[in-house]
Formats: sequence, structure tokens, C-alpha cells
Amino acid sequence: MAYLIGVPLLALLSVIQSTVLSHLQLFEGRPDLVLLAVVGWSLTGRTEEAMVWGMIGGLFLDLLSGLPFGSSAIALILVAFLVSLSEGRFWEAHLLMPLSATLVASLTFHILGMGAVLLTGRALDPSLALTRVILPSTFLNLVLALPTTQLAGGLRDRLFPPEVEI
Repeated sequence: MAYLIGVPLLALLSVIQSTVLSHLQLFEGRPDLVLLAVVGWSLTGRTEEAMVWGMIGGLFLDLLSGLPFGSSAIALILVAFLVSLSEGRFWEAHLLMPLSATLVASLTFHILGMGAVLLTGRALDPSLALTRVILPSTFLNLVLALPTTQLAGGLRDRLFPPEVEI
């Protein structure tokens, strides 16, 4: 059931991220909606689904971006795995968990993307990329982290309601 909702959602988020949000920037950084969706879903405790969401969302992003094909998918799968190390439901107990998970996920995602660009032989200034793209994008992702995790938790509760014992 989560895939029936997740695949169209990730396609929509990747199109919005590549089109609309490319014009709404802080320096050259922009929020990563697909990354936020994968992190939010991984924090709900649905790790395997979050990794599949990462692969699908990453492939959608790779189709719409200039990064080497598959690099976003690999980075998002790794991000989903790293976030899943928090044991799922721990994020509901502490406010800083979604923020710290988003911080680590955003930095990991962008550093892996920068590494993929460097591996293809393109010229890239790492200090400029850090200050103009990675840090502003991370800041915007942190601003959207709490609403995203709340939406992901609400979606999880609607799709997979808790069992009630009589």
C-alpha cells in the first residue's frame, strides 16, 4: 500500500524539486523534497520501504538532474539506511531526532553527489560547493524537517493503523 502512494508522491516531489524549487533558492541551495520524504518515511520505522522509496525517488531525480545516473538513488538508499539506525520510533520521543537525522542525511546526500560529480571528471570547487550549495540546502532541509516527519507519521498512521486489542 505504501508503494501505491509512494511512487506517485516521489515522482511529484522530484518534478516539483527540479522545476519549481529550482527558482526558489537560498544562494544556490534549495530544499531536497525527495530526501525529506525518504528521511521522514525512514523515521517512521518503515526502513525497507524507505530504501525502496530512496531508490525510486533517486532514479526520478537522476532523470531530471545533471548528476550521473544512479548516483542520487545510491545516495538516498544509503541515507535511508543511516536514518534507520535510529530504531524507528525513537523520533517520536525527542524533538531533535528528526533534525539530527535530516542534518546527517542532507550532508551525506550532498557530499555523495559532489563525489559523483568529481568522479565523472567535471571541475568542481569543493569550498564553493560547500558554502553556496550544501550548507544552504542543509539549512532549508532542516527548516522543513519537522513538518515532513509529522506528515510522514500521519501518513503511516493512516496506511498502517495500530492494532487494537479487545
